[in-house]
Amino acid sequence: MSECQINIDLSDVIAILAALVAGLSALYARWAWREAKRANEILLSGHKKEIYDAFFELKMHMQQKAEFAELSEVSKFYYPSRNAQLYLSKSLAEKISKYYEACFWVADIHHSRSGYDGESMERCKPHIDTEQKLAPEIDKAISELIRSANA
Repeated sequence: MSECQINIDLSDVIAILAALVAGLSALYARWAWREAKRANEILLSGHKKEIYDAFFELKMHMQQKAEFAELSEVSKFYYPSRNAQLYLSKSLAEKISKYYEACFWVADIHHSRSGYDGESMERCKPHIDTEQKLAPEIDKAISELIRSANA
């Protein structure tokens, strides 16, 4: 029988230990990256939720008041509509911006006229149509984003 002799020097032991430490470090780095990514998703989800809450308030106001929307209520959605560009896709942010503009013009037309007449009602019609068309699309898109982030 032949005997196999393994002769390990101190430098070999140190190299093996260094390789083990490097492997463990890589595993820890991967775990830390995954946790950081998850924390970032949670943070972004919070911003998306804030935009959704503000959108929902405006949507409810428009459903209740329609062409009699109040400028002070509509104006509350200004900053969330701008923040959508930072936290949502470009196409969704554009829809939100168009939605805000439509609601703003409805409120502004009646605010500047200090009353409601046939002409102002006619000028509001295209903006009301835009609001009614975009509201369900935006609601569905943001809801799905928030749900998918929480899954």
